[in-house]
Amino acid sequence: MAGLFRPGPLGVDLGSSSVKVIGLSGKKVSIAAFMDVPPVERENETLLINRLHDFFKGLNIIGKEAAVHIPGILSFIRTINLPPMPQGELREAVSWEIKRQLPYPSEDAVYDYVAMEIADSIVVTFASAERKNVQRYIFPLKESGLNVVAVDVAPLALIRALQPWGTGNTILLDIGAKNTEINIIKSGALRLTRSVEMGGDLIKSQLIAEGLSGEESERILREGHAEKLKETLDQFLKEVYRSIDYYKANFKEKTFAEVILTGGIAINPAIKDYFSHMFDIPVSVPNPFDGLVIKDESLRSLGPRFSVAIGLARRSG
Repeated sequence: MAGLFRPGPLGVDLGSSSVKVIGLSGKKVSIAAFMDVPPVERENETLLINRLHDFFKGLNIIGKEAAVHIPGILSFIRTINLPPMPQGELREAVSWEIKRQLPYPSEDAVYDYVAMEIADSIVVTFASAERKNVQRYIFPLKESGLNVVAVDVAPLALIRALQPWGTGNTILLDIGAKNTEINIIKSGALRLTRSVEMGGDLIKSQLIAEGLSGEESERILREGHAEKLKETLDQFLKEVYRSIDYYKANFKEKTFAEVILTGGIAINPAIKDYFSHMFDIPVSVPNPFDGLVIKDESLRSLGPRFSVAIGLARRSG
């Protein structure tokens, strides 16, 4: 089994309703493609494998090496501070800490870590998942023709893609179709991550419950006014504030510098405007394609959908 942070040349983000593929060659985007996956096919493994195989075959990437990720609900991520020490001692200390904190036996786990020196300490983020869950999640990707050489976690991919290097506390929200990842970052290091089961699909289901068609609900989600989305967005905000309160209490922090939005629904400018109104700090929607050369310029406006895939493709070790 590949380590969680081993590099891979293609970034492949298999979400709950779509798959995104990114290939990078320096600053050039060699491959950028996405495909929506209907719920009936996403939930049926055989149908999913067939659909993915046809998609990957059309991109001519069958057999190519790829870095993928597992969703937050299947991963265990923690950040710890350690005193400066030699690499050999660091590996031993982190290994002991991982085994101490894991909620399941270490022999059943796949885990790895990244370390960053900050001031007079080493900030270590380690990620783990049960081996059986990793194997089950990546099985459709392997069966559809990819050579999966790395399994990562979304928060670290997002840090690489969006590069929130400010010294203040940054809230990074990745709002997907079914889940939202709430991440808090300081000086480029992940300090806290939570996964909550609400996303774009929740907004659409509430709009449909109000009598709108599925097509109209999708349109409002992508480009509608925030007033139509207010009820569900307030639920997102409640979870964000809960995470902020926990972070302040446990990390002895008082202020935040910025909120970063990414994920599919962040494309709707009304979402950013609403969050800007509700927070008393700047809110931004960075485009992970910025600074990259991309052949199909029409995909640039969809940049937030590709954040995780770009971060996976940017792995350096």
